[in-house]
Amino acid sequence: MMVHEDLVRPNEATYVSVLCSCAGLVQGGGLSLGKQVHGYIVRNESVFSVFTGTALIDLYGKAGCSESAMRVFNPMVFRAVCTWNAMIASLARNCGVMDALDMFEELRKHGVCVNGVTFVADLTDCARAKLVELGLQLFHSMSSEFGVVPIMEHYGCVVDLLGRAGHLSEADEFIRRMPLELDASVLGALLGTCKIHSAVELGHEVGKRLLELQPRHCGRFVVLSNILAGVERWSHAADLRKAIVDDGIRKIPAYSLIDSM
Repeated sequence: MMVHEDLVRPNEATYVSVLCSCAGLVQGGGLSLGKQVHGYIVRNESVFSVFTGTALIDLYGKAGCSESAMRVFNPMVFRAVCTWNAMIASLARNCGVMDALDMFEELRKHGVCVNGVTFVADLTDCARAKLVELGLQLFHSMSSEFGVVPIMEHYGCVVDLLGRAGHLSEADEFIRRMPLELDASVLGALLGTCKIHSAVELGHEVGKRLLELQPRHCGRFVVLSNILAGVERWSHAADLRKAIVDDGIRKIPAYSLIDSM
């Protein structure tokens, strides 16, 4: 309405707000609407601002259009670390981990001051590709080389990195040596990798620690039950399912876009 009726000229905040909304609806027509906004910006603005360009890169990355994201990124006159982060995430999501890590190296060559979000993206990429040594190097370089203090999310990424590669005992030891007070997200990452590798004994131990932190989280019961069922410990799996019912813990029902239309 703002554009069609020529009420007020959109500004950077308008573009970013609308593009972020489109990025959140890429499966429901958001990409088409975002392209229209992109076209309007091209016709009416001389250059992309940092935040408008970043929002466009994020939109195209989430929609699986990494080439379009790169066409926005390359000619941008001004880029901030958030712009690089969005491009790294887009490449990791659509082109592969190595392309994303190459972009990280390019970022360093340009002397951009990286932040915690950058390392979350890169550690996640390393976990997906099971690049354990590289991921650990990145984690240890955070504070020593870049002055970025790791937070719980980074520790969770390292646990996922080790766990996906099958280094479950190392992941458990890493958790025990953490300088931060343990939270459920990190243990949840380890429990998820125990499920992948059918590590029943460790999974059972981690599951019990998780249930102490989140005694009414149905998802933890379900994952632990699935681990036990995966190695045919049917009675133990059934006991966990029964505990959900007996304790009155309600499983959140799933839904899809098709169901909600």
